[in-house]
Amino acid sequence: MPEPFSLSQSRCAAADSSLREELGVRTGSQAAASGILRSIERFGADPTIVRYEISPKSHYRAHRDSTAVTWTVRAVRTGGQP
Repeated sequence: MPEPFSLSQSRCAAADSSLREELGVRTGSQAAASGILRSIERFGADPTIVRYEISPKSHYRAHRDSTAVTWTVRAVRTGGQP
């Protein structure tokens, strides 16, 4: 199972190809990397965001004999507000 990780808001401010590559390496999937980037983009340019906590969640896929991983992106804001 992949490990959770965090990215600073400044690292995500200018989503360049190196960020997409880094996410692909961390998640093991370019599709997951694209999904994480879309999630980060939806937060917009909120100046209160300090970092993004990115966590994997494993779930059993009923149609296959395998486990899939989905990723959750949570913004951590100044003052500790979710």
